[in-house]
Amino acid sequence: MMPSAFVMLDSLPLTPNGKIDRRALPAPDGTSTGSDATFIEPRDTLELQLTQIWSDVLEVSPIGIRDNFFDIGGHSLLAIALIARVQQQLGKNLSLGALLQSPTIEQLAISLRSGKDYESTSPLVKMQSDGDLPPLFLIPPSSGTVLFYLDLARNLGSEQPIYGLQAPGLNGERSPFTTLKELATHHLKAIKTIQPRGPYYLVGFCVGGHLALEMAQQLHQQGDTLALLALIEASAPEHHRLLIDSTPGRMLSPDIFYLRLFAEEMSAPWGKEVLVSCEELQQLIPEERLGYVLERAKMFDLLPEEVRVEDLENLFEVFQATAIASYNYEARPYPGNIVLFNASEQLIDIGGDRTLGWRDYVGGEIEIHEIPGEHFSIIREPQVRVLAERLKQARDRALAN
Repeated sequence: MMPSAFVMLDSLPLTPNGKIDRRALPAPDGTSTGSDATFIEPRDTLELQLTQIWSDVLEVSPIGIRDNFFDIGGHSLLAIALIARVQQQLGKNLSLGALLQSPTIEQLAISLRSGKDYESTSPLVKMQSDGDLPPLFLIPPSSGTVLFYLDLARNLGSEQPIYGLQAPGLNGERSPFTTLKELATHHLKAIKTIQPRGPYYLVGFCVGGHLALEMAQQLHQQGDTLALLALIEASAPEHHRLLIDSTPGRMLSPDIFYLRLFAEEMSAPWGKEVLVSCEELQQLIPEERLGYVLERAKMFDLLPEEVRVEDLENLFEVFQATAIASYNYEARPYPGNIVLFNASEQLIDIGGDRTLGWRDYVGGEIEIHEIPGEHFSIIREPQVRVLAERLKQARDRALAN
C-alpha cells in the first residue's frame, strides 16, 4: 500500500516509555484517512461521541461517519479497545460480531439508537450477504474470531455470500465449548437456519480446519452433502500434536504454555511479535499472568494503554479451550474429498508429505495448493490474493460438479 501523503519530521515524538507517540504526529494537510471518497462529518451527538472514540483508539484523524473501522487500521485487538470504550463512555454493550456487521460510525449509531441486543446467541456473522452463489462458511482458528478472514473475504468477489462462525464465549455470554464435537454441532445448528440443506461449502484455517472436518463428518452422518471442504494451513491431527509438543515451553503448566501461544496468535496475524518469557510467567501467580501478557502487548505497541485485563479474559478462555479441544481431537476417517492450501514456508519439517498427514484420515481425493508465504502471512495482503484466487477456482470446480 502506497502512502497518500508524506510529512517530513526532524525526529519522531516519543511517549515517556519510549514508544512512538502517534497522537503527537502532525496530520497531512488536506488528506482524509477514510476509504469513502465523500467525507461526511458527524451529524449529531452520538455520531460525534463515536467519532471521538474511534479517533482515540485508531490514533487516526479525521474520521468520516462512513469510514470502515477495518479499512482505516482497525483489527481484532483494536476492536477490543473500541468495544471497551463504547461500554465505558456510552454504557452500551457491543460484540465483535456486531462491530463486523456495523463497521461504520453511521451504521453503528443506527444500531445503538435502535437498542438492539448485541449479545446474539448465534455464532453466525454476515461478512458479505450479496451474490447468487451458495454461501461460504469460514471457521476461525483457536482465537474464535472471524476477523482473521477479513482480507480473504474482501478478495473473494462481490458475488460470493460469506458467513463467519464466531466461537461462543467471546462476549462472556457462556463458557467456551471444550470439545470440537460439541462446537461443530453448535455451528451446524446455526448454519442450517440459513441453509437447511446441502451442498455446503466450508473453509477452516489452522485448527479451524479440524473443526471444519468434524462439521463435515456430522453432515455426512446426517445424509447431507458437502461440495467443498477447504483447509488452510491445517495439518492433520497427529501432525498438529507433533507441532504442539515440539513448541518451546510445552513442558510448563498448561496456562503458561497457552498464554505464550495466545500472545503469538494475537500479534503474528498483524505482522508483529510480542515476546513473552515463559520463565517470567512462571514467577507470577496465575491471576497476574494475563496482565503480564497485556503489558507486553502494550510495550510492543500492539494494544493501546486503556485496554484492561478484563477485556482479554474471555478471548483467552476461548483460545485455550479451543486449542486444547483441537489437541485432543480424535478424527475419524472421512470418506469425502478435501482441498489443502499450504504455505510455502512450513512451520515444521513435513518430511516430504505435502498432505500434512491427511492421507491417513481422508478416503477421497486430496487436492493440494501451495501459497507463497508463511502460516499467518497467506491470509493477509498481498499473499491472500493468491489464496483467494485458488479458493475461487476450487469453489468453481465444486459448483461445476
